[in-house]
Amino acid sequence: MPGHPVHATALIEAYLPGPDLDRTTDPLLRHLRHGGALSEEVIADTAHTHRSGRLTVTQDSGHVVDPGVGCPHPRRITLGAPTNSRALAAFARPRTNAPAFRQNDAGARALLTTLTGSAAADHRPERPAAPVGLGG
Repeated sequence: MPGHPVHATALIEAYLPGPDLDRTTDPLLRHLRHGGALSEEVIADTAHTHRSGRLTVTQDSGHVVDPGVGCPHPRRITLGAPTNSRALAAFARPRTNAPAFRQNDAGARALLTTLTGSAAADHRPERPAAPVGLGG
């Protein structure tokens, strides 16, 4: 509080760097971004355009929006701070039905629906394909 100094022997900072899809060091995200399979959230009005650096996903299930096809990709789901799906996650407590929990539950349902739909269509569990062009 202003005017009330606090003396401490340690400081723990929980720093999360700002999102920057253009400068990500993650090889999969970089590959998908350069291949045109990911888009960055852009907020614009008549006076200003802001590039957030956040990955564009659907708000209901976390499906990654694929600009190449102009709609959510049916098998790419992601959640978290680097996405444009902003659930308030600051120290959500168990059994509170906090927005972050609801968002994670929706993402889990979408993932399970996707996986069970694929398995049912093939009548066998699907093995995930290795990313192309990302090996060293």
